[in-house]
Amino acid sequence: MKVEDFTLKLPGDEVPYRIFIPENASKEFCVLWIQGWSSSMDSHREGVERMATQSRVTFVTMDPAGHGLHKLSLDESTRKQQHEEVVAIFDEIKKQGYERIIVIGGSFGGYLTALLCGKRPVHTAVLRCPANYPDDELEKQFKETLRSKDYEAYTKLKEHDEMLLKSEATEGIANFDGFVYVLEHELDEVVPAKVPKQYFKDAKHGNYLIIPKTKHSPKVMKDPQAHFLYIEHTIVALVESIQQQESLGTE
Repeated sequence: MKVEDFTLKLPGDEVPYRIFIPENASKEFCVLWIQGWSSSMDSHREGVERMATQSRVTFVTMDPAGHGLHKLSLDESTRKQQHEEVVAIFDEIKKQGYERIIVIGGSFGGYLTALLCGKRPVHTAVLRCPANYPDDELEKQFKETLRSKDYEAYTKLKEHDEMLLKSEATEGIANFDGFVYVLEHELDEVVPAKVPKQYFKDAKHGNYLIIPKTKHSPKVMKDPQAHFLYIEHTIVALVESIQQQESLGTE
């Protein structure tokens, strides 16, 4: 396994990213892995390395603004900047010669994946316990968002505001011609089940899967490793299936 760290330099911004290249991996497929809110590529390193090894597919991780090795603070970050960084990393992967890019996003990463589907030719999208956010906060610094200023009110918004079922992210999925896998965590206490269900409803092609007996973050479970390994096995199986999907006929 070859693991290399890079920094993508953009106007006024520098985005840390990491590439995991298994032995004998081709450039036919690549997975762009986008982790959840406040998580980092360092915290996902072991799991991503396992998945890359098992699937024999190159994985790319990144730290968007406010996360991990990125120099900007979380409070000063905006979803617009984070979205633009994901688009730029996608373009960089394409520039490096990878043909089909599978984008896998968890929670906030699922939201960024959905936005990306509206802007770039993603091959397949995998949304795991995907979140959604109000469009009117896209350009606000995190410290100015409802989640930062009044978390209780933000929680009530998620539960009762139907506006979260329609956004630029869900439109990105609705206009996406590729295959979409939506993974709901059965015991998710953070993202209401109606949100992943809406993403699936908007998808033109796809499958809906349940990650059983799992809360939003496996870290809070009694045996976190068992849940992480189950998710990793599911992801590897999906990546392998996606590669085989090209061989399926229509007759």
